[in-house]
Amino acid sequence: MADRADPPLEVTNVIKDYPGKVRALAGVSFRIAAGERACLLGPNGAGKTTLIRLLTGALSPSSGQVRLFGLAVEDETFLQARRRVGIVPQLPGMYRDLLVSDYLQLVRDLYGRGDIAEMVEAFGLGPYTRRPMAELSGGTQRRLSLAAALLGSPEVLLLDEPTVGLDPVSMRDVHAFLRRVMAGRTVLLCTHNLAEAEALCESAIILRQGKVVLHERISDLRQRVPVMLSLRAAQGPERLLAALTELGNPGRRDEEAVLVSMPEPTTQAPELLRRLLALGVDVYECRLVTPSLEQLFLDIVGDNHARA
Repeated sequence: MADRADPPLEVTNVIKDYPGKVRALAGVSFRIAAGERACLLGPNGAGKTTLIRLLTGALSPSSGQVRLFGLAVEDETFLQARRRVGIVPQLPGMYRDLLVSDYLQLVRDLYGRGDIAEMVEAFGLGPYTRRPMAELSGGTQRRLSLAAALLGSPEVLLLDEPTVGLDPVSMRDVHAFLRRVMAGRTVLLCTHNLAEAEALCESAIILRQGKVVLHERISDLRQRVPVMLSLRAAQGPERLLAALTELGNPGRRDEEAVLVSMPEPTTQAPELLRRLLALGVDVYECRLVTPSLEQLFLDIVGDNHARA
C-alpha cells in the first residue's frame, strides 16, 4: 500500500528496450514532489514520449520501476493511483463518431466521478456538446482533452505536447487554460516548446540519449550563467566588438547587438560605457539579459543534439 509521503511521480533506474535492440531509456531516475510543476525536455529520440507512456501504464519498463503515489504498474491497486492522474496526450485520440457529450460521459464513467456540466462551462464547450468529435477544430479538440483530463479532479497532470500543431490563437487559449488548471497540482509537461515550458513550469528535467542529465529548478539553472549586457552602438557591432577586446572585455555578436559577460553590472556597466565613449564608440542601448530556458537547454544539451 502506498504511503502518503510517497512522491506522486517516481522513476527508479528505468530501462526501456524496444524490439531490434533499440534502447529508449537507459537507467532513468527522478522524483517529482507534490505540487511541483516540471517540464520534460530533450532532443528528438531522447525518450520523452516513452517515459510519459510508462507513467500512464501504457508501457511496462524492461527493468526498474515506475510508481504513481508509491504504487508500481504491476501493483494490483495501481488503477487506484491511475485514477488520480489526468492525461492530455500528444494526439487527442478522438473517437470520431462519438458526440462530445457522450465522450465526456464515458470519461466520467471510467473515473467514477466528475461534474460534466462544470467542465463544459469551464472550457467553453457548450456549443459543441452535440457535435461529433471529428467536426472539432484543433483548438477545440485540445480544450476537450483538457476537460476530459480534469473531469475526475486529478491530483497529477501528465501533459504530452499539449499545444503541438495549434495555431497561435489556439495556443494562447490553451496556455491560459493550463495556467489556471495547473495551480495547486503536480504536473509533468513534455514539450519541445521551450518558451511554453518556461512560462508554465518551475523545474526542468532534461533527457539526453535516454538518460537524465539534469533535474533542477529553472531559477537555480539561471544562477549558473552570468548576467549579460546587451550593447548596441552607433558605429555597429564590429567596431563595438573591437573596442571591447581592446578594453579586455571581449563580447560576442548577437545579430546587431553585442553580448558582454558582466558579473556585477550595476557597478561595472557605467565604467565600461565611459571607457567605450572615450574610444569613440557611442552606445545607444545597454540592457541586462537573463538567460532564457532555451539558452540554458542548448548550453546543457548542445546545439547539434537539440536540433537532431
